[in-house]
Amino acid sequence: MKTAAVAATIVCMASWVTQAAAQEFGVFLNCKGRLESGAKSRPSTLDLALRRNSQLALIQASDILPAGQRMHLEITPQFYTMVFSAPTRDSVIYYDWLRGALIVWNPQLSKLHQIRMSVDRQSAALDGDLRDGDGASIGRLRMRCEPKTQTDVPEPKF
Repeated sequence: MKTAAVAATIVCMASWVTQAAAQEFGVFLNCKGRLESGAKSRPSTLDLALRRNSQLALIQASDILPAGQRMHLEITPQFYTMVFSAPTRDSVIYYDWLRGALIVWNPQLSKLHQIRMSVDRQSAALDGDLRDGDGASIGRLRMRCEPKTQTDVPEPKF
């Protein structure tokens, strides 16, 4: 009887650990909108994964930001707030990103140092401010986000 209780406890704990690992990222946002810089504007996309327990946001896919980059996440009842810091200038990520469509589209964005973003948790509107190293605004992000769940996100193929 005691062995059965111990076995049941172990199975229960193992399923709890599996569920915790599956919930590593609990909120997924698919955002579409526009990037505005100077007199120019272009359509843009940004897919984010948010981890509530460790205040981490991950760029899953984007045509304006390097995929795989992590951001610090602050959660309030009204907003998800994130700060993206541009990769260091001597990194491979920066070199690849610098040659990408964003910088070619507007060379002024090569001065980008930081993007401060917030997503309104009620309206799902993302608003971002692009800043250079001196803190001056060099562009804006305006997007609408669609929340997704773990089951809506496609499984990896390998």
